[in-house]
Amino acid sequence: MVLLVVRTTNLLSLFVEWVKLFPDDVTRGEKMRKWLLTICLMFINVTCKAGDCFDLAGRDYKIDPDLLRAISWKESRNRVNAIGINPVTGYGSGLMQVDSQHFNELARYGIKPEHLTADPCLNIYTGAYYLAIAFKKWGVSWEAVGAYNAGFRKTERQNQRRLAYASDVYRIYSGIKNSKGIQLRASEKPLSKMNSSQKNYFDIHFKKTGYAANAAWKATHKNII
Repeated sequence: MVLLVVRTTNLLSLFVEWVKLFPDDVTRGEKMRKWLLTICLMFINVTCKAGDCFDLAGRDYKIDPDLLRAISWKESRNRVNAIGINPVTGYGSGLMQVDSQHFNELARYGIKPEHLTADPCLNIYTGAYYLAIAFKKWGVSWEAVGAYNAGFRKTERQNQRRLAYASDVYRIYSGIKNSKGIQLRASEKPLSKMNSSQKNYFDIHFKKTGYAANAAWKATHKNII
């Protein structure tokens, strides 16, 4: 969350500097003030929404929200509309860089590629879903975190890619924990966070935004967690 706040502060600072480039008679106009205020509020709303959803997705998938934050920072530097080119499978979308190889599967649940960059909460939940699949397949481990990015193929090259990715994520994850006064010991690298709450925010979000086939996604979601 600290990284997200820092990123937000930096972008808002750049926005303020950009506004200063306009003549005073332009920025003092009532219409211009309303327009600038609207942009600021929209930006803050999207950022706060994403921040909340790390906690919500972590709760629902029983994954430490700070791990999801670390992956988001590694994948996109917390950019909601980030598009990253993948020379093997196509490209990644949004905060969690959901890979285009999953688009056919996601389409069955009514999730389109444009949703993943327009809805940060949906993107975070989708990334958490695929991370939960990795944990179910390989256990709650850093190797599984590496598989989020490098897949499950057991070759030396992919092993090295998983190790490098997981190492980067762990450094970010440790930094987030340290910023909260939590020091991770080398022998403890906790990844999962159990929560007794059973409320499924993802299903509520689906109903609110009107995506199709939410019942099918909900059934799949339950099979994973």
